[in-house]
Amino acid sequence: MIIWVMPDSGSRTKEDYARLSALFQKEYPGVDITVRVFTRNILWRKIFTIKNPTPEEEIPDVIQIPHYWTALLTRAGVAENLSKLDPGLSLNNALFPLKPHCYLPGTKDIYSYPWWFDMSALHYRGDHLKLVSSNPEEDLSTWEGLLRICEALKQNFKDNPGYYPMQNSDWRGSLSVRSALCAIWDRGTDLITPDFKQSLVHTEQFKAGIKDYVTLALKNYMPILRERGSLGTMISGKASILMSRKQGVASFDTKRGVRVKTVPVPTTGSVYYSYLSGMNLMINVLSKEKENALAFIKWCARADNQIRYAGMMEVFPAFEDSFEQFIFSSARRLQTYGSILASAKTLPNITVTGTVIEILNKILAVSATQIVEERFTMASLDRELDNASKEIDYLLSLYEG
Repeated sequence: MIIWVMPDSGSRTKEDYARLSALFQKEYPGVDITVRVFTRNILWRKIFTIKNPTPEEEIPDVIQIPHYWTALLTRAGVAENLSKLDPGLSLNNALFPLKPHCYLPGTKDIYSYPWWFDMSALHYRGDHLKLVSSNPEEDLSTWEGLLRICEALKQNFKDNPGYYPMQNSDWRGSLSVRSALCAIWDRGTDLITPDFKQSLVHTEQFKAGIKDYVTLALKNYMPILRERGSLGTMISGKASILMSRKQGVASFDTKRGVRVKTVPVPTTGSVYYSYLSGMNLMINVLSKEKENALAFIKWCARADNQIRYAGMMEVFPAFEDSFEQFIFSSARRLQTYGSILASAKTLPNITVTGTVIEILNKILAVSATQIVEERFTMASLDRELDNASKEIDYLLSLYEG
């Protein structure tokens, strides 16, 4: 059985999946497992080639996908109908925000199954922040306060080579629209209108949200286009703040003297949103091992395996019983993430969402290059977003009209 996944554990990914595979094979000793690891960008490109593979191409059986890919891959004829494989398969125990992203829209047929989820939060080093703020949590509660703190940190650590106030959560140093979503939502707007008929990417509120995020790179508060090493990381003392969907609790606690506190992401308005991102598992329609693939998916959904893997990955279990056990097992985790979950928001499971995210990420990739080359302007970003909005409107007219 071949499983395609993403590098969710970073440098530990292969090791973590080896452990996971070994545990599964103890219960299913006749099943051989091969795990292939791809970045999200590579997986996005490969996912469209598996419907009509060439003879020499590998055919995966199970594929890890972001929650909002389900509708697209179902429509493309890539995802197997899990409800037909097992009519008794249910989402009754799945956490409520994750359920809509498992169905073919407009039906109760399950095409992907929840595995785990994460949600955005802000982590900061208390020892660093006390040098520039008497009330870090209050100062970091708004984007204006975050930028002010970043500037103060930049000046305070100006003699520390390789220091940046903000660690980039992307290991490649990219700018990602997923990291900007909270700022966009806080501005009172979204990517698409609630009826999925029109793009909102051209609106002033959307542009302002994107600019909030881009400003972190523009002002040199966050490193971009450099792979993570000792540069700009909290653990090494080269950064003080991290906006991430991974908990980071275990990573921070393993380093003595590094006391990291976690708070909600900053807001530009009176309310804030946390981005909740679910990871699902789907079965390839071309799989020759659908029975084993379904067994693996159901095994991953079992409470003991949900809790075990969530702990390894520093993410959250996708089902109510395992989530409750997991979050109540740590008073710190419960206190930190209880309120954040209450305000969490997801991207919609519609056909065009994945493509919209790719379009916007390409714009941010160009912006990152322009910033590094010192030729970026907000006006050029405005033009790119206006053009993207027209492209998105066209896609919506084709697939959501």
